[in-house]
Amino acid sequence: MKTRKQSLKSLLKLADKLYQVKLIREKPKSVVSGKPTEVIHHFIYKSQSAYLRYDYNNGVPLTNKEHNQHHLSGDPMIVTAIVGYYGQAWADDLQKRRRITQKTNKGYLKDIITKLSDNAL
Repeated sequence: MKTRKQSLKSLLKLADKLYQVKLIREKPKSVVSGKPTEVIHHFIYKSQSAYLRYDYNNGVPLTNKEHNQHHLSGDPMIVTAIVGYYGQAWADDLQKRRRITQKTNKGYLKDIITKLSDNAL
């Protein structure tokens, strides 16, 4: 991949896009409804953990409607369904790992982009 002087913001945007594309392909059905995945939801929000931002296990396949129900109306049934699907141990593990710090710099993002592009994450 040809990279000129890319800004941190543009690298972040590219990494986020590749993460969505890769996980939508690998997790084709919503864990809530079983309908086709339209978006990958971060169970631990991106703003809460840079370490889990690109973690495979933190990506939850949802439809756009389910994602909006969760974020816009705070529908607790979405979280209940997600934890019911993956299990409480999964949720507890993510909660524990969210405290791990990760510096988000250009080198880190370029590594993530390479891994996502090579389908190795």
